[in-house]
Amino acid sequence: MGKKIALNVLYNVGIIISLFVGYEGIATKNYSWTLGAVFIGAILVVLKIKLVKEVRELNKRR
Repeated sequence: MGKKIALNVLYNVGIIISLFVGYEGIATKNYSWTLGAVFIGAILVVLKIKLVKEVRELNKRR
């Protein structure tokens, strides 16, 4: 369970960093950064949703 908590924290930090990079990309009109940040952020959100579902299923079995 500790690994899942650490992975969740890592996903949260990655999402926050991608939001910051996306914002800075828009502010500096560097849209390639924005596109990359949106892509990475979307992947991290999908992985986080899968992790949350997995943890819920694990808790239901207990």
